[in-house]
Amino acid sequence: MKPFNALQLTRNEVGISKYMPITHLLEPTIFEASNSMIGSVIQVAGVPFDTEREETLNRYQQTWHHALTGLNENFCLYVTTHRKKRSVVLTGKFSNSFSEQIDRNYHTRFANRSMYVNDLYITLVYKGITSGKAGKSMAFVNRLVSQKVKQAREVMRQDQVKALQKAVQQLLTSLSTFKPRVLDETAPSSPRKWGSRFEPRVLDETQTSDNELLSFLSLFINAGQPLRFLSMPFPTSIAKGIAQHQAKKHPYPNGNLSQYLANKRLFFGEDIQFVGANSTDTQFASMLTIKSYPTTSASIMLDPLLHLDCEFISTHTFAIEAKDIAQNFIHRHMIKMENVDDPAISQIEALTDAREMLASGAIQMGYHHNTVMLIAEDQKTLEKHRTRAIKCYADVGFQAIKETIGQEPAFWAQIPTNLKYIARSAMITSENFVDFAPLHNYRTGYRDANHLGSAVTLMETPSRTPYFFNFHARGSKDNPSKGHTTIIGGNGSGKTVLMTFLDAQIDRYGGRTFAFDRDRGMEIYIRACDGYYAILSPDYPNETCFNPLQLKDTPVNRKFCREWMAQLILNDHETSLDAELFDEITKCIDYAFEHLAKEHRTLTNVSKLLPISFPRWSALRRWLRGNENHPEGEYAYLFDNDHDALEMHTKMGFDMTHFLDNESSTVLVALTMYLFHRLKQSLDGRLVTVLLDEGWQYLDNAYWQQALKKMLPTFRKLNCHLVLATQSPASVVDSSISHVILDNCATQIYFANPQAKEKHYIDGFNLTDSEFLTIKENEANSRLFLVKQEHDSVLCTLDLSHMSDELAVLSSNKKTIRLLDQIREESVLPVKEWLPIFQERRHLQ
Repeated sequence: MKPFNALQLTRNEVGISKYMPITHLLEPTIFEASNSMIGSVIQVAGVPFDTEREETLNRYQQTWHHALTGLNENFCLYVTTHRKKRSVVLTGKFSNSFSEQIDRNYHTRFANRSMYVNDLYITLVYKGITSGKAGKSMAFVNRLVSQKVKQAREVMRQDQVKALQKAVQQLLTSLSTFKPRVLDETAPSSPRKWGSRFEPRVLDETQTSDNELLSFLSLFINAGQPLRFLSMPFPTSIAKGIAQHQAKKHPYPNGNLSQYLANKRLFFGEDIQFVGANSTDTQFASMLTIKSYPTTSASIMLDPLLHLDCEFISTHTFAIEAKDIAQNFIHRHMIKMENVDDPAISQIEALTDAREMLASGAIQMGYHHNTVMLIAEDQKTLEKHRTRAIKCYADVGFQAIKETIGQEPAFWAQIPTNLKYIARSAMITSENFVDFAPLHNYRTGYRDANHLGSAVTLMETPSRTPYFFNFHARGSKDNPSKGHTTIIGGNGSGKTVLMTFLDAQIDRYGGRTFAFDRDRGMEIYIRACDGYYAILSPDYPNETCFNPLQLKDTPVNRKFCREWMAQLILNDHETSLDAELFDEITKCIDYAFEHLAKEHRTLTNVSKLLPISFPRWSALRRWLRGNENHPEGEYAYLFDNDHDALEMHTKMGFDMTHFLDNESSTVLVALTMYLFHRLKQSLDGRLVTVLLDEGWQYLDNAYWQQALKKMLPTFRKLNCHLVLATQSPASVVDSSISHVILDNCATQIYFANPQAKEKHYIDGFNLTDSEFLTIKENEANSRLFLVKQEHDSVLCTLDLSHMSDELAVLSSNKKTIRLLDQIREESVLPVKEWLPIFQERRHLQ
């Protein structure tokens, strides 16, 4: 090609700035277009919908609609949904190699898997009066250039900005449920004179220069990849030396924004092609618009779009019309139906109702336009996305089409203030609009919102959105928030895997773990983390060897020993000793600590201090070693020992199966009293997780019912949280301590359960109808579970199918426990040596 021809082609190429109407900012939060329209952008978190009951969704819809009816015909709304891929990395330093291995292998799964988040925006545009004679008159005034007219226009602009700011504030107040915030509301700026572009304040080196509003406006012309304004530092214009060259930054670009916001070249053909600075930076897009509408609307009808496995930008435009124009539209439509003898009486009645509601201000009417820009890396993938998206519309009565001739106007129409490019619009009511754009979204959890920082782990929802899981509620960075958690899951649901996996993940923040286990389900995991594990049973006397009387002599320990010894001699159905008996115990304990050396403080020796007439000798002898006069007590192995074998480790596990299945509550309480006392003594502000498998069974008694009321708040303050798991919802609901635990819980997790009953989940756990159906209508082997925190709930899944070696460690069974026992009997090896042997032999089996 000749140089002249190339130059001519370059000059003839139409720039994006010709169609990009946004020219400058009036304020950090207000943009202005070349057609004199101004606007602000509100980002909303949205409201959950997949687990909410119908009346809740209706309330959300009414709230959104009420906010919309407060606007008048001067305004136009854009609701933008940006579905984008998100790469997530959680960091942390783990205390053991197995937890680090879990984290590494688990998160590699997300490296090659698409995860999406949905960002929702409401762009409020003050368009002024654009229809009728008044609109034409205003357009004529705007074209005048005399000095007086310019001054009048500036006064008018001041009024427009005030009207816009007032409307934005109204939306922020009305939509508080949706968690709104204005983009760049806290951006720095300097005061400006009306009628001039605002002068951005120079930033110092400690301030950020990212601009949210400009990033949003650049989404549409950059294939959903926002442009970040990388401001360049520059020296002061007058300086006497290098030391005086202070680096400064401007948070906004100088010049026309329409010439700045594009970072890619655009090509319109069969599809839209975005080409970046290098050949590999290429995306394709397709524009869908609505050709025909269904006869009815509902707020959930377009929610399936949020399940699409692709990136897209959906834009709903609603240009509010004046009441008189809307009334004339309804009137003409009714006459048209009557003239053609349309028998649809119900439609005529609906139009009559609409006229009355419009007159009373109960609804607004306006022109609606909807586009969806689907984005993909290649055209073959784009075709698949397009087919699925069109089906989502067709399933609820819309006819959505791929724009061909109208592709370019549809593309430019999605940019706020570009009303002139809208080709397919329909007059609808404000009720229809809030159904089409209901501001629904999936909860994504939270990061950096409590004292731990970041999150415990990343989970996935069925819609492929990430969910940042936390045990703890949102709270202060300085003080621990409550983190007590319950897990309800049937046998084989994956309950134990979830408990140990979450414990391995929270290890990124350090801390310690106490696991109260059943059937040795967590033993391999605890040992793989180089922890201590004891099987508490008379068959393992070396591991079940305690002596509370050898605790350090402190008032707290003395008080505990009195209560503990009193527990040993309680009769069935007794909750406490009478004052006279307790006074005898008190004298005995005080004398032992004051006059006996530590090595002599055994239960046998201390009990000799009690009088011969003590009425509970028969109960006490069950706990004492035998002598020439009395046989060995059946529980002597527990506490009547010359030393205490319990030593504190980073991770500790206790198998409680024997005491859960074979012993009375009196014995179980005595044991758990001591273990929890030692646990509580170890709390020093470091993070502590207490795992309780079937914890309801050994905490469901009079002692713990009272103790937990004091213990749970105390544990929270000392940075300790309990995780209680059970496979029986009835055992929780019918428990005497259920209200104590549930009232103090920050997080509740419910695995799918087709056998779920309303009396347990709705009446007992206070779940909504939708949450209950979510649990009941999914298969038990689906590995789906509902996570509920306060009023938010989300359906999650934990897919560890690519981690078979780690799964065998996270949850033990009879076969793997037998294999572990064989390896430990052969030799005592550190975990880095026995774990590879364990995996090798398991594979051979």
